[in-house]
Amino acid sequence: MSRRAMIGLCGAVLVLNGCTNGALAGRPERRRYARSKIKALVANEAANLGVSVPLALAVAHAESYFDAQAESSAGARGVMQIMPATALGEYGIEPDLLWDPRINVRLGLHFLGRLLRRYRGRVDLALSYYNGGSAVGRLPNARVIPATYKYVVRVQRLEKQYRRQLARQVI
Repeated sequence: MSRRAMIGLCGAVLVLNGCTNGALAGRPERRRYARSKIKALVANEAANLGVSVPLALAVAHAESYFDAQAESSAGARGVMQIMPATALGEYGIEPDLLWDPRINVRLGLHFLGRLLRRYRGRVDLALSYYNGGSAVGRLPNARVIPATYKYVVRVQRLEKQYRRQLARQVI
């Protein structure tokens, strides 16, 4: 399947799965969500997409502290801090839909899963790309982008913390 066809299919799947919650009719309602609900959403989506739950929670924590309305100075939006250009270019999803936490989390975790597969499970490289973009390069010459090093270390530390909490059932 071509890349363009896959992008369209991903967008269609999101819509068919009901992720838009009526948001296609206009700008989605921007409202606050309890962090506990966002954590549960992240954990469920990660499990459904085959992404490590502790890693998914760590990325969401580092990116937005589970805030569905977070917006970076660069314009990244939502729980997983997705750039509008990435949502539109990679998935065919309109930028305003990034305020819907279900869409945002699903896109962010799908993208993270894709990066983990691209880098053959190298979490450090996937995180560096997620945070800093394509300067990571391709295997076998891929390297963590120096500007993302602190982010990668922080997410890996948070991942260990969430792994311990999940083992004790304290989330």
